[in-house]
Amino acid sequence: MLLKSRVMAVWIGATFLAIPVTGLAADPDPGSYPALSTQQMGHVRHMINLANQLDGDFSLMGETDPVYYMSFHAYQFQIAFAAYALASAHYHYTPAHRDLYQKASARLIKRMIYKDVWDYWAHTSKFDLTDRTKTETGGEVMVYRSKNDWYGWIDPNIKKNIMYSGHLLQMVGLHETLFDDQRYDEPGSLTFRFAPVEYGQGPIEMKYDHDRLTKVIHEQFVEDHFRGIECERNAVYAECNQHPILGLMHYDFKHGTEFSPEVRSKFKTVMEKRKYIDPETKTTMYFLKVKEDEVVPGTYAWADGWNGHAQHAWDKGYIESIYPHQQKRYIPSMLEGPPGADMGWTASFDFGWFVLLASEVGDTETVQTMADYADAHFKPTWLDGGLYYPNTPDYQYNFTRNEMGFIQNVGPVTGNVLIGFARINPKDGLWEIYNHPWKKSHFAEPFITDVEYLEASVTQAVYDPEKDALIVTLAPGPVKSEATSFTVHQLDPAKTYSLIRDGQALGEVSQKGGAELPDAEWQGDGSLRITTSLDGLRSFVLQARPSKLAAR
Repeated sequence: MLLKSRVMAVWIGATFLAIPVTGLAADPDPGSYPALSTQQMGHVRHMINLANQLDGDFSLMGETDPVYYMSFHAYQFQIAFAAYALASAHYHYTPAHRDLYQKASARLIKRMIYKDVWDYWAHTSKFDLTDRTKTETGGEVMVYRSKNDWYGWIDPNIKKNIMYSGHLLQMVGLHETLFDDQRYDEPGSLTFRFAPVEYGQGPIEMKYDHDRLTKVIHEQFVEDHFRGIECERNAVYAECNQHPILGLMHYDFKHGTEFSPEVRSKFKTVMEKRKYIDPETKTTMYFLKVKEDEVVPGTYAWADGWNGHAQHAWDKGYIESIYPHQQKRYIPSMLEGPPGADMGWTASFDFGWFVLLASEVGDTETVQTMADYADAHFKPTWLDGGLYYPNTPDYQYNFTRNEMGFIQNVGPVTGNVLIGFARINPKDGLWEIYNHPWKKSHFAEPFITDVEYLEASVTQAVYDPEKDALIVTLAPGPVKSEATSFTVHQLDPAKTYSLIRDGQALGEVSQKGGAELPDAEWQGDGSLRITTSLDGLRSFVLQARPSKLAAR
């Protein structure tokens, strides 16, 4: 019988993936499993490139004044949301390909605790940013609450500043849960070093680990009766308090504690009682002024998007019930308006955080509309294999629409991370990660390593336990190579496996019998090294043969 080759086109993300399915084997079919599209993989590579920058190098990440103030484009938000985006990519598309994402996650945590990211707090903590006094020249001066405020806080975690510490907790929890890696449980594994305050002194060190960071944050929730932890002094933002809640959920999962149920229940009670989300408008408050106990209302797409995408991970039904009202409020009016109209200081990140919420609740139509809009108006750029939307030079002060009425303000948190995150993240992307975390059995399943990062992109890597099959798809990387390879670990030495490439059965391999195929070689540690040409997409299925005993 003559078998004809064919190509299956699968709509994934924003582009078609053509997965070759030539020949014999149609089950398991790689086309039936999620895979990263070309654009999605480009976003993944860009965020990994940001993670791999040298300490102190924040190229492409915008302008941040580390002394006076930090903004919504601050390094910490770009780093944290890059970690969340990569977590979504790994969990949903490549759960059998850990090493690339594990290294990137650890690298992002290292960048997060680098002093240039958090030492703004030594100055920002001096002031109540909600209490500003007008000057004779029309400017504003922030007010000291007491003479002791002049010193501020050096430690970015011990009190308030949940806009930093909450993200760090979520990042560490994700790392431990996704990779079964307990390195941050070690005392001092999260050490913060502040420059000497006097000549001749050594740096000030503040030592944390996963356990201490968790308890410091939980205690602050309790101390203020679950109103939320302050970001800037005297200001509680609903969205910033979602991230430590997610961090507590993963800490509980890995350590057998019960911090998150109490916080979720009591914080939700406060949110409802104080109308952090207005029941009439369905919009998230700007912030709570703590000393005055006053909710400052707001109508911002960024606040609804930021708060909603994270709260959805633990309060799914409620967020989905209010999302349609929010979507009607902002889309399509956000996308087009009068030429030259002032969109306000939130123009860029309104777009980024709202498209992220749309992805999390599964509004694929809005995600596609906004992703297409970004491609049309935000100058998508490929650099070193990565895809991003570069900052507009005047993003910090020019908030007007262009001459056609479109958004022309693109800041770094939107262009580097948020649009890519939204394009990667499937419906219930974070909800799945926090409500169906991987158990120990996941880490005993077959997985791949040793992919040459510049030569190949792993767009799909999943082990299907029901079919006892590992499915892997490679795409050419930014550096052209005629051939590449990868290593498969944790295959059962008692089993014989069929190796299928692009739908064509190549033969069988068995550790007992040694390698039986020219492109598959058993290693001394029991792993299997597979080599392949890579002039286009290559899909592989490694499936265990049923035992003769089972066949009977």
